[in-house]
Amino acid sequence: MMIEKKQLTDTENILFFPTPLSILGSYHNKDTQKTDFLKELDSSNLSQTYLLTKDFIYLKSTSPQTLEDLTLLSIALLDEFNFSSTKLVAPDTNIEEKISLILKLIIAPHLQKDGGDIKLNKFENNIVYVNFLGKCNGCPYALKTLKERVEKNLITYLPHITEAKLV
Repeated sequence: MMIEKKQLTDTENILFFPTPLSILGSYHNKDTQKTDFLKELDSSNLSQTYLLTKDFIYLKSTSPQTLEDLTLLSIALLDEFNFSSTKLVAPDTNIEEKISLILKLIIAPHLQKDGGDIKLNKFENNIVYVNFLGKCNGCPYALKTLKERVEKNLITYLPHITEAKLV
């Protein structure tokens, strides 16, 4: 499998998959129900945080020195495990942290290009409440951006989310 790597910081990488994995939802290292893939990743003690979705895996290593080892281990495990027949639904634990990661990794970079940003306000009854910051706050396209970019991405990566609203 070809994987595109993007380094965010000295302890954070994202590995993008060219073909989406056949998993539903997302997994975080504090979730109690894990696939064998994530159990293997956990047992290495190299990861501080990770988020596995159908399109990417976000990795935060325990130190800058272990990031490359964590990345290589993740790639090896992705090759080892066959996701083609796997359909799993992630538990909804640590949901606010998952939402924050999706906002930071997927949505914020697009908003920041135009001088804006986004912040999680709260998560309640499967609804995500966000604040637009900078130039996005008060923008005439804010509701369109909320529905077409924020809400769609959140629902894609966290299927139990039903809606996103501005605060």
